[in-house]
Amino acid sequence: MLLADTVVITFIRSTLPVFIPMKKIKQSLGTRPVMLFVLLLAVCAESVSSQRVQADEDANRNTLSGETLLLYGRVERAFKDLDGYLKAINFEKSAVIGTNYFALSVGGIDAIRDLEEGRGVDPETLAALYAGFARPEVAKHLNLRKTEGTSGALVLKIEDADGRLRYKGTTVRLYSPTRLRQLFERRESFRSENDRLRRAVFASFVFKRQRRLGRIRNDSDRKEVQELSDRYRKLQPLLNDLDSALRGEAATTSVLAGSNSQHFFGYSLGGIDVLADLSERHAVDPETLAAIYAEQISDDYADAFQFLPGGGIEYNGERIKLYSADYLIECYKQRDRLVLQSFLR
Repeated sequence: MLLADTVVITFIRSTLPVFIPMKKIKQSLGTRPVMLFVLLLAVCAESVSSQRVQADEDANRNTLSGETLLLYGRVERAFKDLDGYLKAINFEKSAVIGTNYFALSVGGIDAIRDLEEGRGVDPETLAALYAGFARPEVAKHLNLRKTEGTSGALVLKIEDADGRLRYKGTTVRLYSPTRLRQLFERRESFRSENDRLRRAVFASFVFKRQRRLGRIRNDSDRKEVQELSDRYRKLQPLLNDLDSALRGEAATTSVLAGSNSQHFFGYSLGGIDVLADLSERHAVDPETLAAIYAEQISDDYADAFQFLPGGGIEYNGERIKLYSADYLIECYKQRDRLVLQSFLR
């Protein structure tokens, strides 16, 4: 166990945003946002209860076929290239070790600024911080300390008595549902097949980001608009091919709304069977959890979610949890294995 259950429960509760009722999920609560907030707090607390998912399960140990592994490698290289470009133009500033696929899917996120301003963080950043993957320059400002247990396993401990993860004294939380919804909508807009419309989308995106960075418009802005438009246009068919291949191998399912129900955290792991997670493990990954908060669950699955009068949330009659820290660590290990396998292929 990485953290005492009582400490982690307090921490998870502290990371959640205040949000409004979800219209696309079964509306058994009507217009009672406070009650919904309590119920989803209970969902996340369940993620680290005594029934939490264990790291020694077969989670994310998918063995991909050679053809699918080649597709995975192409997508991985495209993401690495995109990551480098977004960092070069200061659109992506990661707070965690490794690639933040959720951030790349929305044009980059300044996670460092998010932490400094205490405005909440994206789901993949939150998951990686929780699992102990903060970059050294970030980790030194967190109240999370790493030690080695008697068996040699990594042990994480939040130092504050209330069990809340803090960065420079400010509690680290997930983005608000409104912010998450905006990011999912931006991701969707990047997929436009109409060249003129896509360039307009990226023009608006680039100019807004540049204003936030305090820059004056110049010729380089127009080049960045075209560059980003082209990169996301070329990335989309690769993602479609990988999505189809993973679904063909029964390695992935999604409950996210939108075209292809694209799930970037899942792609990075060689697929996540979200429906199996819900039905068998009764736990969800951070991107799926964020989609629930952002009202981005497909109508095909919305009615399967039920809110309980006494607290908690069920999927087809079973309570669901957030992935445990142990399980998240296994996810990142699986990602590293696949990246290495695709590189050596």
